[in-house]
Order: sequence, then structure tokens, then C-alpha cells
Amino acid sequence: MTYTRIRCERSEQQSHAKRVIESGHHQIQKLLLDSKNYQDPTRIHKTIVEYQFQEVFQPHWFGSIQWQPFITDYATAVKEARHFRNKFFCALLNTKPTKIPNLPDRPRIIWFHEKAPVCINPQDSRNPRFKIAFHTHFHLEECPEPYDSWIRLDWLIRNQVAKGFHRFSTSNSRESKGFVLKPWIHEHHANYNFKDYYRFRHHQDSDLVLDIENSDLQFSRN
Repeated sequence: MTYTRIRCERSEQQSHAKRVIESGHHQIQKLLLDSKNYQDPTRIHKTIVEYQFQEVFQPHWFGSIQWQPFITDYATAVKEARHFRNKFFCALLNTKPTKIPNLPDRPRIIWFHEKAPVCINPQDSRNPRFKIAFHTHFHLEECPEPYDSWIRLDWLIRNQVAKGFHRFSTSNSRESKGFVLKPWIHEHHANYNFKDYYRFRHHQDSDLVLDIENSDLQFSRN
């Protein structure tokens, strides 16, 4: 993929976010216009996320995925998240990809892709080497029985979703956590997804945090 094509894809992500705002809820539009940060894609995404967690739904689970082999481009992270999403809903709801129901007949999920350093030679503790790569977080609504408990939902993901999934590893070590599932806590997770962006903003464009393509975003209360 050429540099020009990558920049075009990133520009389209930012334009997509703006189109979402323009067609979305008037409260979000007003907040952005009042803040005079409409041209700031990070502010756009943060405003979208705040509205989801305050007005639309409160997630029940927070998941972290460290893709292996490591992912260094945003488009691949989006692709793998889409694959995870389809496999997860198929396993959770015992259905096929073409039969995955629309909202509200399934749990809502929101995705983020961020960059951070990962150790590429964890066996050599005396001479560690690091690489900047994407990892993924998801915020998931409470799931139906029997996967409404942590132990059963974690089992489903590790044994059903991970099966045959080349890039999704559930192995965890001190140096690298392939997959972690935790109860969602507002104080800790509501703004969690922008911490690595601010730390590595020189490595990552500001419009590549919220995965609008795979996320279940809503801008009005039914």
C-alpha cells in the first residue's frame, strides 16, 4: 500500500467522522460547534464516545486485544476487528454471519485501535527490542444468558472466537497480553481509549482512534 493511498484512507476516516456528526444528534453538533473544535478529529471522536456512554448505553465488558503477528497499519486493524466481531456474534448468538441480527437484538459494541510499544523478543530480557504496533479495545454491552458472566463469556471468546483465528492469540505473558476481558468501570474505561493516542500522537494520526466502521454508534434516543 503506497503512502498516498494510506493518507487517502486516513482522510476518508476523518471525513466519515464529520459526516456522522453532520447527520447525528443535535446535542453533539451543538457541543462541537460551541467548542470551536469541529476541525479537530480527536475532539470529534471524544464527543461521539462521551455521548454513547452517557446517553446511549453503558458497557458491561472491556476487552483488550494485542494482535499477533503485530499490526502496523490501521486498515488491517479494522479488518481484524471486523473478523472478530463476526465470529463473536456468531458464537454468542449461535448464528451465521449473514444472519447476525441488527440492534437492539444483539449487544452493542464500540471499537478503538491505538498504537503502543510491544516487545518483539520477550525471551531476551537482557536486550529487549520494541516495535510500535496497533492494539485494539472494545466496549461491550451485557450479553444474554448463558454468557452473562465473566467466566462464561471469557470461555466463549477463548474457545470459540479464537478457534482458527490466525491473528487473535489468547496467550498471556508478563510481557504481552494477547487477550484480556474485564468488567467495565466508568471511571477507568470511559476515557481509556485516548491515553495511548496522547502518548504516541507523533506516531499516529489523530483521526485513527475510534473505529467508526465497526462500532455501533447511535445519536438519538428511541
